[in-house]
Amino acid sequence: MTGPTPLLAFGWTSLPMLGWLAVAAAPVVIHLLSRRRYRRRDWAAMQFLAAALRESRRRLRIENLLLLLVRTLIIVLVVLAVADPYVESSGLLFAPGGVRTHRVLVLDGSYSMGYIGGQRSRFDEAKELAARIVRASPQGDGFSLVVMGRPPRVLVDVAALAPAEFLRELEAARRTDGTADLAATLAKVDSVLRGTRRERPGLEQQEIYFLTDLCRVGWMGPRGDAVVGEARRRAKDLARRARIVVVDLGRPGADNSAVTRLATADSYVTLAGGAEIEVTLHNFGPRVRKGQTVELLVDARRVARRTVDLSSGKSRVVRFAYRFDVPGEHVVEARLAVDRLAVDNRRWLVLPVRRALDVLCVDGRPGGNFSGATAYLNVALAPGDGESSMASVCPRVVPESALVEVDLSRYACVFLCDVAQVTATEARVLGEYVRGGGGLVVFLGRRVMAERYNRELVEREPLLPGFLQGVVENTQPGLDPLGYAHPIVEPFRGREQAGLVTTPVERYVKVVLPVDSKARVALATRGGDPLIVEQSVGRGRVVLVTTSADTSWTAMPLWPSYVPIVQEIVAWAVAGGIVQHNVLVGEPLAGSLPASAAGEATHVVLPDGHEEVVAVGGPRGRAWRFDATGPSGIYTIRLGGAAADESRFAVNVDTVESNLEKLTEEQLCAEVWPGVSFDYRTTWEASGRRASATIGRRGGLARWLLWVALGLLVAETFLGRRFGHYETAEENYGATDAHR
Repeated sequence: MTGPTPLLAFGWTSLPMLGWLAVAAAPVVIHLLSRRRYRRRDWAAMQFLAAALRESRRRLRIENLLLLLVRTLIIVLVVLAVADPYVESSGLLFAPGGVRTHRVLVLDGSYSMGYIGGQRSRFDEAKELAARIVRASPQGDGFSLVVMGRPPRVLVDVAALAPAEFLRELEAARRTDGTADLAATLAKVDSVLRGTRRERPGLEQQEIYFLTDLCRVGWMGPRGDAVVGEARRRAKDLARRARIVVVDLGRPGADNSAVTRLATADSYVTLAGGAEIEVTLHNFGPRVRKGQTVELLVDARRVARRTVDLSSGKSRVVRFAYRFDVPGEHVVEARLAVDRLAVDNRRWLVLPVRRALDVLCVDGRPGGNFSGATAYLNVALAPGDGESSMASVCPRVVPESALVEVDLSRYACVFLCDVAQVTATEARVLGEYVRGGGGLVVFLGRRVMAERYNRELVEREPLLPGFLQGVVENTQPGLDPLGYAHPIVEPFRGREQAGLVTTPVERYVKVVLPVDSKARVALATRGGDPLIVEQSVGRGRVVLVTTSADTSWTAMPLWPSYVPIVQEIVAWAVAGGIVQHNVLVGEPLAGSLPASAAGEATHVVLPDGHEEVVAVGGPRGRAWRFDATGPSGIYTIRLGGAAADESRFAVNVDTVESNLEKLTEEQLCAEVWPGVSFDYRTTWEASGRRASATIGRRGGLARWLLWVALGLLVAETFLGRRFGHYETAEENYGATDAHR
């Protein structure tokens, strides 16, 4: 790319002054008129003078033209000086001289701006350039500051008129570890402009500066689809009211690799089973990265280390096996060798490790000798010795009347089996539990009152994926696994001997899913009705089985597929507990307080060690929520004060922006902002990353023009006397008298 080209510019209010350039034609007009001033008469003496003049005519013509040029230039320079021109060399074209301007500086605060191309990050370069814009602005201009992120943040709303105060806010600005949200940022800018127009009516002009690396993902979305709706409409509206300048701080061909995923192969981890931990690495750069070191840490202690090669544009999965010896929440971390964008080289996983998976089974028909609704279910959940301290699943059975008396936060999953009805209080407790990350599995049966379920668990507390209709007699034998697409039934693929598709189901409750439902059917009848259907609710998951858990409606408990299908159902349902503790930057943290901590102060410790108070509310004042998850890392929630338990949460970057491919000026015009008027500038050159912005200052060029005009006035006087065009009054009078 070529360097910036200096341009001469004028303010809008200065343009009428250029009309006085017409005065520069006065010397030419006078010169032409003076040639027609006298009538020509031939007489004897003039013949000798004419002969002399012909000899010096060429010299006189050059002298006259030179004087004419000097006098014209004097007028032109004076008019230009009054018009107050200025020079722009890199796109920072300021508003008209004499007009107070509101400048909104939008700093791209997405994590790709943390890329270090030289000695500083792109975000630091953006802050320095913003400071230069402020310092070079005329006195009386106002400034607002917006950080583009997800969500965007307004640091200075109503325009600040004191540059020193604004610069302090600018210095304190920090980027987040999240991606950009162009549409929301434009909405914030629009709000800032309107607010300042009301509060500062003296700021007549508006300018918007986007200081950004133009990362494609941040400006066009993770799927590469241009924002054609609200964002484009707002951009066009802003361009009609303000001047938009995009300052490109990015650079093509940036190299980067990242840890894109850290997870376990299992839905839950117990002391008996251990864990298989998977680390996914991706090379977003154009070259092969050989000998990349990846480390695995558990509770800040390195437990494994591998060296791998990463092909260009490819991912690689590295697996580690680890067995935990202490139950509780453990922090697993994967580290990749640091490169120029360090924020995506680390990833965390908060892994709840249990001595056993505690499951609560609510029996709607208690009884002995396999006559209860949960009798077969208990065996399927713990087919071995359920009382063993090393058992994977430990079920506990209670009657439906005890549901509200049990502290559900102790259990990873709750089963409702042929429970006749659910009260409003029970529905509220279950909703709070599921949204906080718990798993809920509902088996139906002959005692279920469909209308009560629909009212309490669909309409008032939307937990179930659909409305319950009447009981259906199944006349078509066999089940449809729907291509084994869902994870609950996927393990049965190729294992027909397990008998899943041949399981006899005599009765079930017909379920009607809403048209816009996000629920997924895992297993259906041959007639197409859902038999196992699930949906996510908040941080938790709900699984609905439309038949019974015992043999009253189906022979499934006697079939070889019963134990594995129950194990897969509970594994799917409790996986929401791990999801609850692991979120992306910008997503809220939420959960429920134990009964012992209700009413106590709740705090969160951020990754940098700073501590803040957590908002608590919801039913019975036990639901907590924290939204300010800008930095990535480990967040520690102190539930109910110092004496209560702590809970940890991992907040990771969304690595879609680890792909540092940037937009060009042409792509910005054609794909993001077609039809939007804006100026595009850069502050880097192909030879190296150095700031090249030259901000025009007013008044300097006008003073130089006046000095040149003064010099030409002196030159005109000297030339006039030198060429003999000036005469004294006495000489002029004598010549006139002699003529008479």
